[in-house]
Amino acid sequence: MPAIAKASGVTAGAIYKHFESKADLLFEVVRRALSSVPLFSVSGNELDLLLRLVAIYTERETKPLRQLSLEIHSASRKHPRVRSVLRRALEMNIQQLRRTIEPAQRADKIDPALNADLLANAVIVFMMGLAHMETIAPHLVGNPGWHRFVENRIAALLGIRDRNSAG
Repeated sequence: MPAIAKASGVTAGAIYKHFESKADLLFEVVRRALSSVPLFSVSGNELDLLLRLVAIYTERETKPLRQLSLEIHSASRKHPRVRSVLRRALEMNIQQLRRTIEPAQRADKIDPALNADLLANAVIVFMMGLAHMETIAPHLVGNPGWHRFVENRIAALLGIRDRNSAG
């Protein structure tokens, strides 16, 4: 708390004036972070944007996003309120993904035989794996070839019929 207070330019006592505990402060940080990053509010060519959105997790500039993601997931194991907020955010992201996948399936851009709900969950799981890049594959962070590879693997995972139809 003293480090947070110092970085915020207030005293630790002032923080406790607004938050009853460290857990409450963490909950508020997580709530704000999750609500401020609408991962799948896409427009334009939604499939192309979706591929780029997943692959953005490979870039150096998104290290804070990867770190925050890992911290939120770690905190969710210890704090039921954080777990609840995370679960709601994930459900919202999965639902938004389905709303991108299903019309593409009807337009025959994505294999309609594939289960849209399972695809949406698989994309989220793939993204969570990318959140671990600093541990698993730090040499690939910021690698343009890896970025393209990730985009192409997500296209294959989704069963995109023609990669050009995604952008």
